[in-house]
Amino acid sequence: LDWLPARITAASFAIVGDFEDAVYCWRTQARQWSDSAAGILLASGAGALGIRLGMPLSDSLGIDVRPELGLGDDADVDHLQGAIGLVWRALVLCLLLLALLTVAGWAGA
Repeated sequence: LDWLPARITAASFAIVGDFEDAVYCWRTQARQWSDSAAGILLASGAGALGIRLGMPLSDSLGIDVRPELGLGDDADVDHLQGAIGLVWRALVLCLLLLALLTVAGWAGA
């Protein structure tokens, strides 16, 4: 069910972010994540932002070592504004494409 939306979102991250790094991370690192849709989104988002994700996570059950995704610096609080901007730009891109399809539908009718 989430196959197509995950790939559309990842493609929009690549288009509005760093395209080459996003596609590289998507193709080479996304398979390492346990959930394929989450791996695609995290890898392409990290590549588009130029950050690295996947630090060990400690919880009550112990330490969960997650695969490293992305390129560049480790993610920290300073990268949150960039992540918010990436999501907004991807949303605007999807809305513009939807508007273009709507106008094309009107013109074809």
